Amino acid sequence: MMTTMIDVRALNQYYGQSHTLWDIDIEIAQGQCTCVLGRNGVGKTTLMQSIMGLVPNVQGEVLFSGQNMVKLPAESRASMGIGYIPQGRQIFSQLTVEENIRTGFFASRSKLKNVPATIYELFPVLAEMRRRRGGDLSGGQQQQLAIARALVLEPTVLIMDEPAEGIQPTIVQEIADVIKSLVRDKGITVILVEQKLAFARQVGNHYVILDRGRLMAKGLMSDLDDTIVDQYLTV
Repeated sequence: MMTTMIDVRALNQYYGQSHTLWDIDIEIAQGQCTCVLGRNGVGKTTLMQSIMGLVPNVQGEVLFSGQNMVKLPAESRASMGIGYIPQGRQIFSQLTVEENIRTGFFASRSKLKNVPATIYELFPVLAEMRRRRGGDLSGGQQQQLAIARALVLEPTVLIMDEPAEGIQPTIVQEIADVIKSLVRDKGITVILVEQKLAFARQVGNHYVILDRGRLMAKGLMSDLDDTIVDQYLTV
């Protein structure tokens, strides 16, 4: 039986007069990867930002382990164990790799003083480059750095917004392997926004499809058929 980690109920979001999310109802399964799919501009990032508390005018419920977070600030959600890796990574280009990772300490629940060895075991390239500035890394290495920074939160939930975007295929596969390891070995619940269907199928247990701010389909990734793909995901 599936245990729900995050339960989104009747979620609506508004930018001024624009109604961007319409009555979204989804359940995020504990210890599994749920992929949020859809074409560009359908509300996927807005949904993640609504769960994280980063956009205004959100109505409805976002229950985390039974607690409604809709009125809580983003920093409170981070301290509850929700990590967020935004689209575009947003690393600090002038800080070193290690300094970038250490910025995650501020929201960490365990008051870390040093980067855990497990982080560098997951991303050996970051260990090699820990004295280099973040801006000197390739796009794929910066994505690995963004994931590492989020992991020092010791999250129970990790939200990832298009981590494979614009990254060379070898590192895309490394990121896929890391996601599967986090779910399988660490029991972390992953919410993944993704455009690449092959990547989503590789790592996801469940799918959610949005179109024009509305929930159109959801279910097991193994049940995602070509009819739904053709209707909502093909360009």
